[in-house]
Amino acid sequence: MVFTIVICPNCGKNTPEGKFCEHCGASVQTTQTFQQPVAQQPVYPQQPAAAKEEKSAGVAAILSFIFTGSGQVYNGDLLRGIGILVGTIIGSFIFLIPGIIVWIYGIYDAYTTAQKMNKGVIPFKPTNMGLLIGFIIVYILIALAMVFFVFLAMIASSKPYYY
Repeated sequence: MVFTIVICPNCGKNTPEGKFCEHCGASVQTTQTFQQPVAQQPVYPQQPAAAKEEKSAGVAAILSFIFTGSGQVYNGDLLRGIGILVGTIIGSFIFLIPGIIVWIYGIYDAYTTAQKMNKGVIPFKPTNMGLLIGFIIVYILIALAMVFFVFLAMIASSKPYYY
């Protein structure tokens, strides 16, 4: 059903079709056509959800698995990452098992720290990608230096063969 109503520009009340408002007597010039009103749901303004930063526990664990200590750097703790790396290297030189234990602890620590940050148990620390990349580059350089020195030791310890 379509009907025409007039909205009074003076008082804002709906008035049947005519030249004057029944409520205040002002001249009515604005007409609007409406279809029969339909019940509307209340409109609540949507507040955008605050973007919550989260750490990926899986990424932290994989980084620590591949590059010892880098999961801690990903979680925003450079000193802990350096400690895990140094502990793994020293433990490996003393005897292989302590190095492996420190390495596995580093994977576990990176994973659980990321989960605790996501749950709000410990304060969130943002990832500094520059530090993470630098840490991985230093890790690779240390690994190459160790391989080089082991290679030199192997050459120095070998006896020359004379014919």
